[in-house]
Amino acid sequence: MPDREGTGERGPTVHGGGRRFKEGRPTALIITTAAGLEREACQEVKRLLEEAEARSLFLKGNLLALTDLPEEQAVARLAQAETELVGRVTPVQVSAAVTADRSCFPEVAAAAGRIGRIEKGQLFLVRCHRRGRHEWTGRELEKSVALLLQEATGGVGEYDKAVAWVVSVEVFQGVGYVGVNRPEQLLQKALQRQRKYAPGERPLNRAQLKLKEALAAFGINLPEGARVLDLGSAPGGWALTLAELGCRVLAVDPAELDPKAGRHPHVEHLRLRAEEISAGECWREAFDLVTCDMNIDPREAAEVMCKLAGALKPGAPAIMTVKYMTRDRRRHQREARDTLAREYEGIEMRRMPHNALETTAVMRRRGGAEGAPK
Repeated sequence: MPDREGTGERGPTVHGGGRRFKEGRPTALIITTAAGLEREACQEVKRLLEEAEARSLFLKGNLLALTDLPEEQAVARLAQAETELVGRVTPVQVSAAVTADRSCFPEVAAAAGRIGRIEKGQLFLVRCHRRGRHEWTGRELEKSVALLLQEATGGVGEYDKAVAWVVSVEVFQGVGYVGVNRPEQLLQKALQRQRKYAPGERPLNRAQLKLKEALAAFGINLPEGARVLDLGSAPGGWALTLAELGCRVLAVDPAELDPKAGRHPHVEHLRLRAEEISAGECWREAFDLVTCDMNIDPREAAEVMCKLAGALKPGAPAIMTVKYMTRDRRRHQREARDTLAREYEGIEMRRMPHNALETTAVMRRRGGAEGAPK
């Protein structure tokens, strides 16, 4: 890792997802890109940064790049080059475990303090970009980490003044990559390439495509007016797709839906976390389909699916996305399947063309007639 400024000491080794990066790679960068074009973005970064390592992170549109170049030189090269797929670039020096509750805030602050760049009296601000589901907001983390860093370093947290340092916390569900950088070392470029769609055919998000593929691949035929419970609905891609198929959708998510989905006459938005509701609380009749695309650990998502199984008609189908929060995909699939088996049968898991980084699980609620269709 790079020397701490003015000390001649080497900084802390960067960790990611519990894995120690290779020695001799002093610079780590979080880079955003166009969702679905991660492979091409990795190739572009490798070409520009001289034998850099680059890989897609588990949530689309995000890369981790490792290079032998010093941070300042690596960022400068990306800034000066004519790029197509490089968006926001953030140097990071350490990582910290992130939890769904606020208990991780002190660890994140301690990780930023270990970088050793903020000195007494220097102004800094904290910025968090959060991916995943947590009980806290990015703003809450920013405020807490700023106060803790003030105590630990003697620096001064600010929100609206020019600062010497920016503390960046890039959260990917269970891990936070932390960087302390000069403001000019944070790069924002306009993406020149996006996935293309014919006029009028651009989906609300790519999640719509993976749902359509799942319905076709598993032969799920929904009758006109079918009632659907959509868990983790925001921004509403699945809800909109189902509504356009003639279904009546109860979309469950505390976040707002895209207006295209939220204003559809067949979509009702219940602004709660799926974990906070129980079967029978919010509906008078059972559903014909339950869908779940929640961006949480698959075992936890499966627990929610089991908790709400009573909302689904016996023998009716359910669809759940298995999100990979670590590289141990087999464990995630096994835990999800074992949990779902308590309330569901006929569980099938398959990778979809538009869902290549995840797995789609389709099943039926137990108690249906023998040989009942999906």
